[in-house]
Amino acid sequence: MALNFDSPEGLFDTSHNLFRWYNAYSIPSGHIRSVSPLDLFPQHDFAKLILEDRNIHHSTADATHLLSDQDQFISSPSFNRASAHLFSLLNTPGIYTRFSFITNHRPAVLDLSVANSALLLYFSSWNPSLPPMGSDHTALTIILSTPLLKPPPRGLNWKYMDWAHISPLLSDLSFTAPLALPTARTVDLSFEDSLPKIPHLITSNTPAKRLSSYSKPW
Repeated sequence: MALNFDSPEGLFDTSHNLFRWYNAYSIPSGHIRSVSPLDLFPQHDFAKLILEDRNIHHSTADATHLLSDQDQFISSPSFNRASAHLFSLLNTPGIYTRFSFITNHRPAVLDLSVANSALLLYFSSWNPSLPPMGSDHTALTIILSTPLLKPPPRGLNWKYMDWAHISPLLSDLSFTAPLALPTARTVDLSFEDSLPKIPHLITSNTPAKRLSSYSKPW
């Protein structure tokens, strides 16, 4: 399904007059999906947002998920096609969007939000924190805004990172060890628990850069 939004005066006061929104869903059927990457990722100059649940898994969206060869075989044509035509994934990688009602099923990143380079100018945030709606899929909030009103992102000021303070904290980090007889799932869960600890510790103890040399320190 596709919807066109026409803005004669320009989307967000820019030169783009057309915004197209796609909603794509595919039912798994062997090694194919009913929505072709060729149809979903054409090259257009106007702003384009794709919201999709095509039952595909890829390391770009969930690097900690142990993917099968079939997962890679099915998802790679879509991600390769999207990359070749300068589409970007808006999801925060590794943030789950589906939580199965079946207790022994692992959460997954199935609901993908993808934007072409024209729409990426307006992208502000992607957030899956809306209240539950009775589905096993999470409702998403995507905020678009005029580029002129978006402040530049504040990077981390690595020059002032306090290694004397951080080094002992890194040494004291504890990680969940896999079981003595690990399975693919227990190793997966152990890795998921351990991976975020190091970057979180470093970034939370590193000051952000000031927007300019004239900005206030706070």
